[in-house]
Amino acid sequence: MSNTMEAAENNPLVSIVIPTYNYANYLLTAITSCLEQTYRNLEIIVVDDGSTDNTRAVVEGLRDKIRYIYQDNRGVSSARNKGLEEAQGSFITFLDADDALTTDSIEMRVRILTEHKDTDFVISSTLSKHTPDETPYLHDKTGQSFFSERLYEDLLCRRISFATCAVLMRTAVAKRFSFPTHISNGEDIVYFTKVFFQRKGYFLATPTAITFSHPDSLRHNIEQLKRQGIDFVTAVVDDPYYKGALDYLRKDLIANRYMELFRRYYASGDKGLARECYIKGIRTKPGKLSRIDYLVKFIKTYF
Repeated sequence: MSNTMEAAENNPLVSIVIPTYNYANYLLTAITSCLEQTYRNLEIIVVDDGSTDNTRAVVEGLRDKIRYIYQDNRGVSSARNKGLEEAQGSFITFLDADDALTTDSIEMRVRILTEHKDTDFVISSTLSKHTPDETPYLHDKTGQSFFSERLYEDLLCRRISFATCAVLMRTAVAKRFSFPTHISNGEDIVYFTKVFFQRKGYFLATPTAITFSHPDSLRHNIEQLKRQGIDFVTAVVDDPYYKGALDYLRKDLIANRYMELFRRYYASGDKGLARECYIKGIRTKPGKLSRIDYLVKFIKTYF
C-alpha cells in the first residue's frame, strides 16, 4: 500500500453537513464545535435553506474554513439531501445548526469505523441542555457500548436516545438513501432506519454531541408533531424497502407516537387532547401502563 493510500485510510476525510434556516443566533456555536475538533481532516458544509436572517453574514468570515451553499427554502430534508449530495468525505455526519459536537466527537467515532471495517455506522449517547449556561445532562442511560445489527429496532422503539448529530456513517452507505421531503416530523428517523436496517452498527455510550432544546425548537417540534400525527409510523412500516419486515413493530410504534403526542399536549397545557392520546396509546399497547410517570400525568388531566 502506498503512503498516500495508507494516510487516507488512517486519516479519512469526514464531511459534516449543517443544514440551517434562520438560526443565525445558534449557527456559530455549531460551526465552532466543528472547528475545535481534535480530528482535523474535515469538510464542513453549511447548507442555508433560504434563511432571511443574518446567516450569510455569520458565515462570511469563515468562508476559508467551510463550504457555504445557499438554496431556496425547501425544508430541512432537502437541505440535508443537498449536503449529502455534495459531501466528498469517506464518512459523514449531520449537525443541526442549534446543536454542537464534543471536542473529540469525530475522533472517537472515526477510530471505531476504521478499526472495524464491517461496521457501517456509529450512533452515540448525547448530552442535552435548555439554556446556554446550563450544565449539560446525559440524555441516554444505556450505560454500555455494543455492536448490533438490530439498532434500527432500538431506534424505532426508543430504547436508545437519538439525534442526527450522534450518527457517523460511511458515506457510501449514507448516499444510498435520502431524507424524505414529504414528512415534517420524524424524517430523520425514517432516513436513519433505512441506514441502520440489517447493517452492523455500534452504539457508543460516551456522548459525542450536545443538543439544545430552546423555545424555538420546542415550539417547532410540537407544531410539526401535531400535524404529522401517526402518519410517520405508516411512512416507516409500509415502506416497500422493508418488504413487510417491520410490520411486527407497528403497534409499538403507534403506541409510542400517541404517548409522545400525550407528553407534548400535556406540556403545552392541552389536557383534553393529552388525555385522548394517552387513552389511544393504552388501547393500542396496554403495556404502556407501566410508565408510571405518564400515568400520573394522565390522572392530573382530570383536575
